[in-house]
Amino acid sequence: MNIHQICVEHDPIEDRVLMRMNTHDKELIEIWLTRRIALQLLPALDQLNTELVAKQTGVNTPLLDNQSKKLMADLVHQRTLDQSNFSTPFQIFENLLTGPRPFLVTHLQASLFEHAGLKIELLEKVASSERQLQLTLDNELLQGLQHLLTKSVDAAQWKQSVSLSLQDDGAWGSDFANSTLGQSGYLN
Repeated sequence: MNIHQICVEHDPIEDRVLMRMNTHDKELIEIWLTRRIALQLLPALDQLNTELVAKQTGVNTPLLDNQSKKLMADLVHQRTLDQSNFSTPFQIFENLLTGPRPFLVTHLQASLFEHAGLKIELLEKVASSERQLQLTLDNELLQGLQHLLTKSVDAAQWKQSVSLSLQDDGAWGSDFANSTLGQSGYLN
């Protein structure tokens, strides 16, 4: 499948990240990422991006340390983001490739795909059913996904500790639904 557009947004009611992808064939892929999966995926994407850039740029030599490779990957990441289109609204197609409900990722494995990009194998094991999905992302889509997922995790405040406050009705609680609505992004 040839991915054309990506949208990643935190749903405060589900407290999950919904990742949607459009293909050039006008198919829609919807994937739920839980907090656990998203927080495991982010550092993996960062590490795999560093390895991919090192291989693509030819800096994968014993003379360069990991910090130098990371700096090169950050430079390529920023350059790619500067050239990416984040302004065109995400278009929702009716042809759902993942079926009537989004794919809920319970397990994933990400690895480099030759020198071209990233291969992500997703698995959904819920109750007595099991579904699998495999995505291949080129360097530009990898950079965009990493950026949008980071923004969504930040909007969800998953890396911060939860603080409860006294509400107007005298009860203690937190209003996550109102604090994160409208925090989304998309990549074309």
